Amino acid sequence: MLIALLGLANSLMWPAIFPLAIKGLSKYTKIRSALLVTGIAGGVILPQVYALLAKNMGAQSAFLCSMVPCYVYIFYYAVSGHRSASK
Repeated sequence: MLIALLGLANSLMWPAIFPLAIKGLSKYTKIRSALLVTGIAGGVILPQVYALLAKNMGAQSAFLCSMVPCYVYIFYYAVSGHRSASK
């Protein structure tokens, strides 16, 4: 149940991340937004990686190895990573 709620939280973050990522890019806005949309592929690939790891090393270890780095990067981007894109 809690993992399903995590998906809900992810879907609510997307409208906030997208404008931050393309803010102030002028002529690169189209390219950057296209690359950002390809990030949606992570929603297809990472669960498959998680399932493979979970089968081999257990669910908890697989979550730590496959999903936690993604959430750490999202946190970095929210705190300071988006500033480097707008410089």
